[in-house]
Amino acid sequence: MLPRLYSSIRSPHCLKAAIFLHEKNITFELVEIDLPTKEQKTPAYLHINPFGLVPAYEDDYGPHADSLLIMHYLEWRYPQPRLFPNLEQLSDALAWIDRSSSAYRDVSHHLYWQLIQPPDGGPDDARVAELMTEGKALLTDLESTLSGSDYLFGDFGVVDIAFIPWIHGYRRFDGLLDPAQFPQVDAWVNRMSERPSFKANYQQKGIPFASIQ
Repeated sequence: MLPRLYSSIRSPHCLKAAIFLHEKNITFELVEIDLPTKEQKTPAYLHINPFGLVPAYEDDYGPHADSLLIMHYLEWRYPQPRLFPNLEQLSDALAWIDRSSSAYRDVSHHLYWQLIQPPDGGPDDARVAELMTEGKALLTDLESTLSGSDYLFGDFGVVDIAFIPWIHGYRRFDGLLDPAQFPQVDAWVNRMSERPSFKANYQQKGIPFASIQ
């Protein structure tokens, strides 16, 4: 079977998995799970991913859930090109990836629900200010990490893939990712955004899940 990535255009976690697949030169079918209608909770999808979350990846070895576990599996099955670091560096790389999906993700997530889809009554200005301060502190760490380096963890790899959906999303929030304040981060986002894997998968909507049932 042609591998399938069960995805949502709304999910940065799905974008990570899609970029990773592309970088591995794996041809796959993108299938859109409609999150607003809770298609991820339907019996048909729960048969693929009992957790009821996206992404999920399915190939002739069966279904796989969770973006990090999907990337681990793909690295094992398709070792070239190598995207995970060597064993000595793996723990540090996983710690970086965990930060991308916690602290960096949280700033993006909460700013989205304050500024892009604000609550009734409008944004909480104090909360927005707090989140902007947190975001700039995180970007300061990235700016230091990228000093003298094109990528976040030595050569291009899984850490960059894990971070780009969140940091690219920071550009939606005026005043957060200021190129003058964070020139190294801005250049890294531009560099990552120009990769064919990002261009091919950013804001891409797959075929409807219902159409393959």
